[in-house]
Amino acid sequence: LGDEAVKRTRAARMRRGLWRTLASLVLPVFVLAACARRRLVMMMDFGRAAQQQLNLTSPVDSSREHCIHRIGDVIFDELDRTWRYPSNCAAHLHKFDATLAREALSGKSLFFLGNSVNRRLLYAVAHILGGSNATYNRSPVAAEIVQDVGSHTIFEIGVNASGHCSRQYRCSTAAFGINAQARSISESSLQMFNCENKNVWIEKRKLSDSAIALGFLFTSTPVVPVAARFLEIWANLDDASFAASPVDNYDILVVQILILDIKEESYFEKLYQALKKLMRRRKALGRPVRVILWGSPHNLASELHTTTIIELIQQKLRPRMRDIGVTMLDVTFATAHASALTLGQHQKGSLHHFMDFTRLMLADMLINTINTL
Repeated sequence: LGDEAVKRTRAARMRRGLWRTLASLVLPVFVLAACARRRLVMMMDFGRAAQQQLNLTSPVDSSREHCIHRIGDVIFDELDRTWRYPSNCAAHLHKFDATLAREALSGKSLFFLGNSVNRRLLYAVAHILGGSNATYNRSPVAAEIVQDVGSHTIFEIGVNASGHCSRQYRCSTAAFGINAQARSISESSLQMFNCENKNVWIEKRKLSDSAIALGFLFTSTPVVPVAARFLEIWANLDDASFAASPVDNYDILVVQILILDIKEESYFEKLYQALKKLMRRRKALGRPVRVILWGSPHNLASELHTTTIIELIQQKLRPRMRDIGVTMLDVTFATAHASALTLGQHQKGSLHHFMDFTRLMLADMLINTINTL
């Protein structure tokens, strides 16, 4: 009886061993198949998105207007791990080095309105402007070299003629922790972001020796409803408060569009009306402002297909904004495609933040867009 029990135990162990061996052989196949299927689905989605992009404009058109429209339609080289603009647009679009970037932005002031992705875009622009004098992220554990500095809700930095970047400065001393829910934002809550008057804006830039001023205001997420609310309040301020506000003290507004939910389409009209009134007011004051809407950057939290976001931007947002002279920089396909190719990866543990590859690509696209205004 004892021998029979031993035999049964050995047989059971052998069976378990066989199952483990079989599982070790078969499971990786299923995992690889699942990953391959996921990648195939992603590439099919990007294939549809790519065709959608090509259907918007002729790919052989080399006119300036067409190329401005296609700034976001970059071409990736997986082997060299780089990207380029369409060859038929070489006369209008190019990658900027520090010298060319400083020439393009010299004397200009840019105001970035959005979440921390837009703040990181600001610092990527500063990195290109800096060239050999750029401030690098020198942390030994950092996977990025492009600087990013956590901040108050609002700040400005200056880049001088040599490309050196200043520290953050601001007028407000109470710019922490604004409740950025669109319904709770009031005129009084935005007043704390103003300088005392317009002369203070001018003087602080002199002190920073700025050839180029880059400002930022944090909207939290979701971006679109909060940005629309900010702009609506600013557009309706009294004359003195308006003159002291950020939106009357920059040449170019860089407003981020982040579409995570189909419901955000309902805020497009509010954004349109606010920008329309703001731009008309600046023009009437003899201080016209240019506005660039850029987005929607690929976000791992979004459940919307790339094609759906492109349709919302190209069919709903771009035509409406074009009517009032707002420039649309559509980066949806480029950022999603870069991510799918593992060229433009997100930061480890982040659903929103890109690594250097995509940050610098977006910064170059923005400089090209400004250069065409």
